Amino acid sequence: MRRFLQTVVVLIVLVAAYWGWALVGAAELASVASQGDPQALMQRIDLPALRRSLASQIARAYLEQNPQFQKMFLLEQDFLGSVSAGAANEALTGILTPENIAALLAKGRVGLAPAGDSRFDWRMPPLSEAFRAGPLQALMHSRFDGPLSFVVGVVSPQGRYGVHLHLSGTTWRLSGLDVPGEVRAELARAIAERVRRLSSR
Repeated sequence: MRRFLQTVVVLIVLVAAYWGWALVGAAELASVASQGDPQALMQRIDLPALRRSLASQIARAYLEQNPQFQKMFLLEQDFLGSVSAGAANEALTGILTPENIAALLAKGRVGLAPAGDSRFDWRMPPLSEAFRAGPLQALMHSRFDGPLSFVVGVVSPQGRYGVHLHLSGTTWRLSGLDVPGEVRAELARAIAERVRRLSSR
């Protein structure tokens, strides 16, 4: 019994240490973003994973706005492999600049004009908000969604958004952002308009 209790205590300590390490990684990401050094920030970003995360969310919004395609694209992967993916990638290339990512993480706002369309604002709480009330609050609003995947929740009057990190080597890197619903819808509309223009040529 004593050996069992010792094992449980060791496991609890290890889990707590691992969780704390992930929180420190998220806090370091917020700090680097606030320093205004795009090159240092990009070293803490898994850009392909971030692009996949956003593309998947945009695909869902696109299919919701265009139900006529839902039978054609039964899965998001089908959409991402279609002609619409070109327009989505074009929009994401313009969005996922170091400056824009830094503005989102540090200030919670960036102005966007995807694929040459009208400008709109992407607003969400800055990552630093997750730590403003202290480590205990940050702990309560964080979770693991895999052994190497960690999510920090930032809360605003509009809802809670997740900042997703993935352990790469010994560094926790940004791998995804939960996009607010109005931003997903705006991006999906911009992509749909882009697809219509390409089809009419």
